[in-house]
Amino acid sequence: MENLKEICEKASQLYANKNYAEAVSLWKNAAEQGSSDALYMLGICYNYKLGVNEDDSEKCGEIASDYFIKAANLGHADAQCFAGLCYLHGIGVEKDTKQAVKWFEKSAEQNCTQAMNNLGLLYKQGKYCNKQSEGTDDNEDDDCYIIDNYKLSFEWFKKSADLNDATGQLYLGLAYYDGLGVEPDQKIAVKYYSMAADQGSAEAMLQLGECYEDGCGIESNKIEAFKLYKAAAKKNHSKAQCYVGYCYENGIGVPMDMQEALKWYQISAQNNYFQAYCNLGCCFEEGRGVKRNMQNAISMYEKAIELGSVFAMYNMGNVYAFGRGVKVNNTLAVKYYKMAAEQGNPEAQFNLGQHFYQGKGVEKDDKAAAYWFYQAANSGDADAQYKIAVFFMDGVGVEEDLEAAHYWFMQAALQGDADAQYSLGICYEEGLGVEKDLDEAFDWYTRSAAQGNKNAKRALKKLK
Repeated sequence: MENLKEICEKASQLYANKNYAEAVSLWKNAAEQGSSDALYMLGICYNYKLGVNEDDSEKCGEIASDYFIKAANLGHADAQCFAGLCYLHGIGVEKDTKQAVKWFEKSAEQNCTQAMNNLGLLYKQGKYCNKQSEGTDDNEDDDCYIIDNYKLSFEWFKKSADLNDATGQLYLGLAYYDGLGVEPDQKIAVKYYSMAADQGSAEAMLQLGECYEDGCGIESNKIEAFKLYKAAAKKNHSKAQCYVGYCYENGIGVPMDMQEALKWYQISAQNNYFQAYCNLGCCFEEGRGVKRNMQNAISMYEKAIELGSVFAMYNMGNVYAFGRGVKVNNTLAVKYYKMAAEQGNPEAQFNLGQHFYQGKGVEKDDKAAAYWFYQAANSGDADAQYKIAVFFMDGVGVEEDLEAAHYWFMQAALQGDADAQYSLGICYEEGLGVEKDLDEAFDWYTRSAAQGNKNAKRALKKLK
């Protein structure tokens, strides 16, 4: 009679040759004799429906989780990790984050880097927090512990990275870059991105490429950035494919080539990357590399919106607001601006404010206009900063507040807005929201006049 080792080796060979049903039969034999490897592999086969006689996904999940948990209880590290995943996602068992963490930790104790990375992600995403480590009352509601714990996240990624796991190195690089659980250090981030990229991580190649393009943590090198984007793109990384297209379109690290740009945008779009559809829409709208075709542009924008592209929502608002290839339809413009505005797009917020203020496509509403101008202003939009300043000055949609008006005129003026610079001059000349200061008034009128503002030029003559 074959021993357990021989049975498992034969089953593994059958599995490698894609003879899944025969492999399952042998592993079932070995599992009955207590083989944790066989139990684990049966879990894999049922989880991915390989060589099993069960088509129902829910039933397969139940059987798979049962095998994983049995193997986990026998100390099988990979099975412990999969048992954790079953509890985390509710596959074949009730969702139970504590049980998931328990199995991940047991697996991690045996140096399973996937389990370490799973723990790192749980803490990073705020899905679990150790009560004892926080010094909290065990009787408090569990929801109290769903908090970000970046330090623990960092520690788990560090353990994984130290074992030369590419995913751990990538996440450790991200932690250093963003300063999550550790002091931010872009140079160290680049180090770990490089280590992960050398092991073939497409996401690490993308992140490293961004560092080279922007000069973050390493000297800027657009050519090297492009090479990294291209390497990640060839690994079917959809975002990198879009980046390659963008580089070709704009001549970043490579000679400008619109046909190559379109090719890569299309490849990325086929992989459902939202920005690729949006970029294709822009190409059709502007006639870049293709004949201008607004119907194609709209079609691309619509697909991008389905995938969540905020910029495509904004672009569609412009299409209907300005009648680009369609009749002007301010109701639809408001619809799309609102979609983008609610996702934080400052240009859409400003345009939505304008529509509320002017009553275009929506009932005139000064308070709503002020709300959206304020949101855009807080995002740094100079036009919105000027507009909300005027609202505060005149008490439109908000209570009159001269100090707030002065503040927002200043924010817009510092960004070079000539009208805001002129208005700021008035504030200083007349002492509106700020102490009267004719020297400051003269300075701001001068800046505005230098940009051609006629009112500022007249104001300067009066001061002289």
